[in-house]
Formats: sequence, C-alpha cells, structure tokens
Amino acid sequence: MKTIAIVNEVFIIQPERYHRKPRKLFPLTAAIGAAAAMFACYLWLGGMSAPQPLVMEATAPKQDERPSVLAWWEQQLTLALEMNRKDIAADYTYRKAAYDKSVGNNDEASQLYAQSESLWRESGSEAEPPWQADAPIAGGSAEIELYASGITPLASRPPAKFEPSSGVYLGILGADRRVAFDFSKVESVYGRKHAMYLAYVGWRKYQTDTDSYFPIRNAQRAKELGASLQIGWEPRYGLEDVQDDEYVRRFAREAKASGIPVFLRYASEMNGAWVPWHGDPQQYVEKFRLIHDIMKEEAPNVAMVWSPNFLPADSLDDYYPGDEYVDWVGFSLYATPYAMEKLDLTTNQIDYFRPLYDKYAHKPIMISEGAVSHYHLKTGTDFAKWGEGQIGNMYGFLPRMFPQIKAITYFNFSKQRAAQTGMEHVYDLGENPLMDHLYQRLIQSDYYLGTMDEGNRRPSSAEDSTYSKIGELPAGLPGKRKLFAYIKLQDGRQPVFVTYTQNDKMVASSYEIPWEIDIDLSGLDPKIPLKITAYSGKMEKMAESDIPFQSTMTRQ
Repeated sequence: MKTIAIVNEVFIIQPERYHRKPRKLFPLTAAIGAAAAMFACYLWLGGMSAPQPLVMEATAPKQDERPSVLAWWEQQLTLALEMNRKDIAADYTYRKAAYDKSVGNNDEASQLYAQSESLWRESGSEAEPPWQADAPIAGGSAEIELYASGITPLASRPPAKFEPSSGVYLGILGADRRVAFDFSKVESVYGRKHAMYLAYVGWRKYQTDTDSYFPIRNAQRAKELGASLQIGWEPRYGLEDVQDDEYVRRFAREAKASGIPVFLRYASEMNGAWVPWHGDPQQYVEKFRLIHDIMKEEAPNVAMVWSPNFLPADSLDDYYPGDEYVDWVGFSLYATPYAMEKLDLTTNQIDYFRPLYDKYAHKPIMISEGAVSHYHLKTGTDFAKWGEGQIGNMYGFLPRMFPQIKAITYFNFSKQRAAQTGMEHVYDLGENPLMDHLYQRLIQSDYYLGTMDEGNRRPSSAEDSTYSKIGELPAGLPGKRKLFAYIKLQDGRQPVFVTYTQNDKMVASSYEIPWEIDIDLSGLDPKIPLKITAYSGKMEKMAESDIPFQSTMTRQ
C-alpha cells in the first residue's frame, strides 16, 4: 500500500520513502538479498588480528600544527554544553582525548576519556556511546581503497545541459523543521548556499496562489538565491493520463518563463512497484520521450532527468528512454539501518551505487534524492553515531569516488512529518547534531557548488577535484597530490584517526572523513606500498592495508 501525502503543497507518494520497500512490493526479494550478499563480497581484508595500541612520540605539536578539525570539535563541544546536550559533549570530548593520545599526551587523554564517560552517564542517553561505536571487532573485516587527485578524462563528449565544468551542485529538500520549505533560510541554517532546491509537483495540480501549474513561487525563491529547481513531476493518475495537452504545454511555458535552470525529474522511481507509473516499460519510455520533446520545443531551460530508485535494479534498462532523450541520470539513494525489516548495518550507499555508476557514467549523474536514517520510529532506536558515518560516506566519499556525480540533493524531511505520513525512518539532519555538524563541515569544501553560476567557472585547482583509484592513474604525474582512503569497516563503524606510512615511517595522517592528505609522491619509494592504518578513539588498530602504487608512479 502506498500513502499519498500533501505536505505544504508538495505532492509525495510515500510507501516509506522509496527504499527498503515492504516485501510484498518486491517479487524479487530473494534476488535483492543475493545482490546484497554480493556487495558484502567486496570486503577483501580477511580476519583481523587483536587490536593493537598506537604508540606515538610523546611530543605535543605546536598550536599552529594542530589539525583544523580540532578547533571544530572544540567549537561543537562548547555549543553542546551550552545547549545541555551532554551526550554530544561526551562525543566531542572523546574525540579530543583520541587526539591527545595520538600525539602522546597520555595524561591529558586519560582525563578527557574520564570526562567523556562522566558526561555520557549524566546525559542518560540510550544510544551507543562513542567508545562503543568505534570499538574494534575481533575477526572483523574491512575494505580500504586509496585514491589520488589527478586530471582524468571522464568522457569525450560535450557537457550536458547545466553540467558544471567541475564540482558538485549542493541540493536540498527543505522539509525539515528549521527550513520549513523556505529556501531563503538554508544558508543561515547550514552555513552555505545550495545550488538546487527540490520540490514535488502533483500531476495536474493547480497552484492557486500563483494561478499556474508550475511552482512559480518556488522558482522565484530559487532565482533570488542563484539556484536551480529540481522538480519531481509525478503522474499520479497513471501514464494513460500523460498526453500532449494544454496542461503539459502550459506547464512547459511557465517553466520557461521562470528564467531559471529546471531539472525535471519526470515520473521518477519507475522501477518500483510503489508508484502508479510502474509496470509498463514500453509505455513509460513513450511518455518520457513525449515530455522530452514538448520541453525541447517549449522550454529550453529544462533538463530532463531520468531518475530510478536504487532498488530494484534488475529492470532499469527496460525503462531507459535513450541517450538522446536523457540529459542527466538521477538516482534515489538512501542509507537506513534496517533492510527488509531486519537490522543491517553492513551495506552503505557506496555499495549500492557502484553497479549503477558503472552502467550510466556516460551521463552526468545526480543523487536526485538521498538521505541517511538516524532514528527508527518503529522500534524507537537511535542510530546517531552510525548516521554520522553514513553522512561521511555520502558527502565525503561518494562524489570523490564517482566523479560523474555532479549534484547531490539531501531529502531533509522532519521527524514530525515522517511520523504523520507513516514513515519508519527519520532523515532530518537537525534532529541529529552529529550528522548535522558533519554535513555542515563537509559542504564547506570548494568541491561543492552553492550557486549555479559557480558551476560555470572552472577553478584553478580543478585537477584537485577529480580523483582516481591508485592503480588507475597514468604514470609520470607530478609528485604533489591529494590522497584519500576510503575505509569501510564492519557494521558501518568509522575510525577516528588514519595514518599513511611507508617503511614504518609516518608520512601523513588525518582525523576526519574523507581522510584526505596533501603529499608529494615523488618523495616516496614507488617500489614500496603505502600502508593505510585506521585507529579507534582509543588508538587501537581497526584495519590496515598495504596499497601498492609502483605501476602508477615514476621518480620525479
């Protein structure tokens, strides 16, 4: 059964937000389970030895040598105490303790560990404490991949409509309690403008306040902010009702009159049985092409987005309208702690996205809607720490590992609205300070674009915004590179500290996702692998891997 919700003039079809669907909606549940098992096979580091403590020289770094993230932690700690969020204060105190231990300040570290435990007890939180959330698992498994920045030809094709020359458009659905559909509040809430705002439009819905079918009010707000509008245009009466008629033509003319870039996500998630436009791929293709042709004729400022759900993936090709009709490929991509009503913290958005990317990377790709669940309403279980790690995957790793991702829109939906519409999961960033803080920090990167105009300017450091896996880089690149390590640990845990060593000598380290470092590769021995080691907050080894790069390097 699907639930149709009208929220602040936004039409949404919700069978529990288009992911982890009930079993009765998936006749191929067994196949999907098998696919999830195949993803688990990506884990290639075998059984791990018992946790080993990190031994560092007991020399504290100078103030100007301290990592910038330390000041961020201290700022968030102060805010948490001011708001009487002792659980959050305990988490940041624990991270500070981890830093002190990593640089040999053992006495200070011991005091901070004790303070963290005291704050956590006082908070009364029933969630998983930070020292439990990053505890190493004996016999656990991990996956570690190493990426380096470099100029990588992505495709020998002209850019698609509104495709940025480099970088990733930030997008958001402002259905959370703080923004409440007022796009103008986004910058003050998140500290950054967003280049794309998501709105849903019900088929044949008349906008009474603007005497239009097109959401003119949303378009005007987006225009004032230098942004675009992504529209989920949903033929709720089925595909038979999609005709070349005055409704569609007027919608197109009004879209043109808006004067902004419009990403039209027509009849999305067609591969899921929870939408009324599912089930007849041939008719779907016919109607998608019809809408494309009308928009091409009436509204040249509209980019057509073909946007399936990430599951089920077996029928996607049947619904694809053809390259000449698709400007962008989009995906709905979610991370939730429950899969098929069973707790499953082993897979993430990156696992699900890999095979989809391989098939459609010849087009610019957007995560047209995606989010991380940090609270399960059905069981009343808090997954705050796990959710923070998944946000790190989504905004720290996903676009860097898959460079054809050119836009990410977060489905920010409030807890109250989730409960009212029968959803099981809470995605609202504002309800989880750990996720909220990390999101705000990650999107400050120049990698993300806050206005559409930014996408028209290629930055001077463009080569630093495209990454390739070590082993895929051409030989003879200049020595100075940015490197990051994608580390996937069992049960979605995240390390606190990552080191890069060669010949037992540390060459770099990082305290925050995506574990990115600046390094001169020419100063390393190309015949000796680079060792990547992930540590917990107690500086115990969680995972380790030697990454060879001899074939990709020459001495400078």
